[in-house]
Amino acid sequence: MPGGDKSPLSDRIWYGFTAVSHWATRGMESTGRDGKPRGCGNPLYLIRALIFLIVIIVFPVFVIPMMLVRLSQVGVSGFRYGASVELESGDQARWGYGTLRPIPEPAQINAGTAAIGRRDPGFRARALADWAFAATTLICQSLVSGDATPARTFMSNGLYRAHQALLELRSRADVSFEGSWRAVDAYVVEATTSPLVEEVRVRVTCAGQRCERHRPTGTTLRGGPEAATWTEDLTFARSAGAVTPPAGGLPASHCPSCGANLDLDPAGACRYCKGVVTAGRHDWVLVSWQREPW
Repeated sequence: MPGGDKSPLSDRIWYGFTAVSHWATRGMESTGRDGKPRGCGNPLYLIRALIFLIVIIVFPVFVIPMMLVRLSQVGVSGFRYGASVELESGDQARWGYGTLRPIPEPAQINAGTAAIGRRDPGFRARALADWAFAATTLICQSLVSGDATPARTFMSNGLYRAHQALLELRSRADVSFEGSWRAVDAYVVEATTSPLVEEVRVRVTCAGQRCERHRPTGTTLRGGPEAATWTEDLTFARSAGAVTPPAGGLPASHCPSCGANLDLDPAGACRYCKGVVTAGRHDWVLVSWQREPW
């Protein structure tokens, strides 16, 4: 399979474990609407519970050896890379708010982009800045619609999961995001490289309006209908071993693994080659999005 980057076996086992747990615990109320016993009073649910207990006992027997094998193959550095791109925490996991970091000196920015360019001659900082333009439009669509799908093509798996969760929390709290905005300027403000990860931070100037509103009461929680201009920082990252794909990769709306027109499933896998392309191993992905306080 091109790219050879399907979801790891350990991930697929975890998804299976989650599905079994949901199946085993679904409908465990004491009695149904028909008055018949459920939960512990129903033999079917006793069987479900027994299967679930067996899965819990057997699960570590499969996962722990695979983790040890994976550790022996990629070493501690591989685990550190996975943590740095896949699982964000703190400010980097917040997809909206926080004080933006200061911009380094121009010489430092130029040195960073030059270091990435020496290793990857196909790298173009302007391409990432242009991609940030497109990402800003899709982020707007995602927030206003409450649907995370528009952000699937450029967010890392870890950031996308956080984005989904926060949209769901907003929906449960009956909070809507209203407005419309677009990027009017974007430029690289930081570029760093290490033995594991390369990162490029793009500062985007946005213009438009945005408002958070409590639907049941109509109370405005933040923002308003007035036109405004503000800045956001979009940080893209990839594995230090990745190079710009011949077809341009994700910024050019092509799969970085097989080169096909970009068409991803909800897990971030190409529908043609089945390779997971939003993990940062093949190409740039958005790992952090911060908006200045408003």
